[in-house]
Amino acid sequence: MSIEETQAFFEAYRDAFNRLDGHAVADLWHTPSGITDSGSAGGDPRLTWWPDDASKRANHIALCGVYQAQDYGRADFTIDLHLPLGPNHAFAHLHWTLTRKGGSLLQQFHTGYQLLRTAQGPRVLLAVAHQENLSEMKRHAAE
Repeated sequence: MSIEETQAFFEAYRDAFNRLDGHAVADLWHTPSGITDSGSAGGDPRLTWWPDDASKRANHIALCGVYQAQDYGRADFTIDLHLPLGPNHAFAHLHWTLTRKGGSLLQQFHTGYQLLRTAQGPRVLLAVAHQENLSEMKRHAAE
């Protein structure tokens, strides 16, 4: 999978989030798929696996709701690492910057993505959300 294809995929992914369209975001994930994180302080990492479309879709709709509640305006990204893994796979490590509608910083973080080419185009198979912290984002919004 080329860097150009990966870039185009994440532009569509970003645009879906910028519309806060949880259905469009979910459409860009494979079924099944999942996400893992670094865990809470001192805790074990969590793995959330969505075995079906309904659970995957519910998660992404809820995430867009969390962003909307925090006055999310937009996301921007850079691809820090792109590792092609043959013609149908790639790993990408992205740096995300989320800003509020007024332009203030909401959060910056890195996330890794395992992409899989499907008949519909690339899809996220697994994300490693090792820096995004939704709880911290909500806490700062309350200050």
